[in-house]
Amino acid sequence: MGVYQQRSKIGYTRETWSAEGDGLRFSEESLLRLTISETSQTVRTRMHGHLNADWSLRDVDFELSSGVGHLQASARVTGSEIRLTLRTGADTTEQSLPITEPVYMPARLRASLAGGHLHSGETLQAMIFDPVTLKNDRIRITVDGSEPVPDLAPARGWRVHEEYRGTKTQAWIDEKGETLREEGPMGLVLVRQTAQQALNEGWSPGAALDVVASTAVPVARLIENARQRMALRVRLSGIDLEAVPNDDEQRRDDAVLKIQRADIASLPSYALPCADRDRASDLMPTVFLQSDHPRIQARAHEIVGGERDAVRAARLLNDWVYRHLRKVPTVSIPNALQVLEMGAGDCNEHAVLLAALSRAVGLPARVIAGAVYLDGAFFYHAWCELWLGRWVSADPTFNQLPADATHIKFVVGGPEEHVAMLGIIGRLGIDVLDDR
Repeated sequence: MGVYQQRSKIGYTRETWSAEGDGLRFSEESLLRLTISETSQTVRTRMHGHLNADWSLRDVDFELSSGVGHLQASARVTGSEIRLTLRTGADTTEQSLPITEPVYMPARLRASLAGGHLHSGETLQAMIFDPVTLKNDRIRITVDGSEPVPDLAPARGWRVHEEYRGTKTQAWIDEKGETLREEGPMGLVLVRQTAQQALNEGWSPGAALDVVASTAVPVARLIENARQRMALRVRLSGIDLEAVPNDDEQRRDDAVLKIQRADIASLPSYALPCADRDRASDLMPTVFLQSDHPRIQARAHEIVGGERDAVRAARLLNDWVYRHLRKVPTVSIPNALQVLEMGAGDCNEHAVLLAALSRAVGLPARVIAGAVYLDGAFFYHAWCELWLGRWVSADPTFNQLPADATHIKFVVGGPEEHVAMLGIIGRLGIDVLDDR
């Protein structure tokens, strides 16, 4: 399939499937040209694996590379769990995902609609595994009806809608369940082509998906001294407001969101490691936050030295990440160990490393995804929250503790959760209600 944005070709995907034993063997590769902060990057993904006779997942190996970031991962379904392995250089990180039902790969679910299931109103729900985020979640597919496929006349196809973690995708499939056209987030369109067409024809010179421009939310009222703002009120529109976090960092009243940053000097600190049982999950290592790895542990304790005061340790960690990571636009799914070795990255890498270093010294931390104001618009951004008696925002990209009030939080969780931002990008509207 050729990949287009605004009718300019910027990439391709290629899938192959074949019978093997009592199941299927599959492989997939893709190429996508991106631009981030005027830096061009070519992102390549490759995966291969096996499915069972019912098309449920047996195993998959996945690789993503962009010239800056590089991810290698694998998943093996064994009984009631998925065994995950993340490779970073010579190191491996392992974790298990419990499952209570078969899990599937997204591409094959559409094919399962063939054979009598293609009629208006047909709905399919299943658990799918995402090899990019190493996470499984539920997808819902609904068949709308048969119609001409846009830009592929006279071909007809069954139009289906998919909803996955807040992201909505529209596709047209043939009677065999094979995809003819797909329309996804950020204006991306995939069109079925021959291998010759997809790989070698119709490329638009210099065309690339501008990631920053695609996530921009312009505002009519400019915000003065944005990096010093400790309070802000905005009105949100275009998205599911009930899904917007409502807590100590930001309070929502209907569509109006008030962001008020804490006066850290007034917070009662505590001695590390944190003994609050309610914060235990925010101290645990994950496949992307390897806070228990010896190198993460050693560097974290080197940074804080003998400091046990939570607030002072938080400042030391935040400042160290800001000063030691080169600011480089990066396309990857970052993990802390890789970032520590690279010594570079954008907001995602900064946030992941700060969260892992904080957890390593007993300071509860979590990664946040949302939007931040810069030069007349809000853009996608990632930062952290650290537990200092309450959750306090910390942005190692800007070296802020707390982060300024133009940070609007939409997703709480590590890189595996940030795919939920795709359901917000392109739909979000923000009105600044005051600039005092």
